[in-house]
Amino acid sequence: MTFMRKWWLWTALLLFGALAIIFFTFPIKGHIPVLMYHLILPKSEVGHNSFHVSIESFERQMWFLKTFGYRTISLDEYYEIKTGERKPRGREVLITFDDGHRSYADAALPILERYQIPSVNFLIWEHATDKFWKDYMTLEEAKRIADHPLVTFGSHTISHPNLTAISSEQAWFEIKASKDEFEDAFQKPFHYFCYPEGSFNEEVIQLVEKAGYRLAFKTSLKHLEGFPQTSYTLRRIKVRQRGDLLAFWFSVAGFTDYVNGTRTFFRQLTANKVNDKLIAHKPIYKTT
Repeated sequence: MTFMRKWWLWTALLLFGALAIIFFTFPIKGHIPVLMYHLILPKSEVGHNSFHVSIESFERQMWFLKTFGYRTISLDEYYEIKTGERKPRGREVLITFDDGHRSYADAALPILERYQIPSVNFLIWEHATDKFWKDYMTLEEAKRIADHPLVTFGSHTISHPNLTAISSEQAWFEIKASKDEFEDAFQKPFHYFCYPEGSFNEEVIQLVEKAGYRLAFKTSLKHLEGFPQTSYTLRRIKVRQRGDLLAFWFSVAGFTDYVNGTRTFFRQLTANKVNDKLIAHKPIYKTT
């Protein structure tokens, strides 16, 4: 074997070893990617909506997590890790769903049961109680799976408004009344909250904390800009239909979080520089 062939062989072996270490190490201990789903549908019903994921794709993704040893955890376990009550072990992943669509019970849950993967679904009170919303789980349907060991429910408000576009009184009603209604209906605490459209501001965060929620999740990276990530501004990763298992691995390994975090950092840095420049050039008016 010539020197060049040996060199290429050793390079390939080292590269393969490095990739294997990365694959079976990430996400690193303490970093927990939170995946966000909405609708799990038959392939024939999947459209261009970014919330659509086919049953086949979802099955492959859950198979991937189980086969390659990811630790899929419940929301209560996630909370315990965040508060220091439980030590992270590394490679944890949290699965979340928004809106309480009927496909969660009909399509997603059987797959989650097959692979023993816990998840949380953030329910909208009016979608569960108003017959107008026919594609969503009714309150009775949600109650039937509420005690399932793999299911956790959280609140997604009364009617899913943009909480930053309504009055403080309306926002408080959406946040607190949904918690009270769900707790009364399910006879169990609702500790977790998700911002409709991912929209929040400092006042909304304070209202969510005042209502007694333990954690609150967002949906869109852009809404986190200007806010540090805390227990009430938790970032999630939207899982899309397009893409393959490599793209899915990129998300569950935490790389999507790192890329988004870096992008946010530089956007904020640029914004701060612009603000500083404006302040530095602000004319000073002397009074006599």
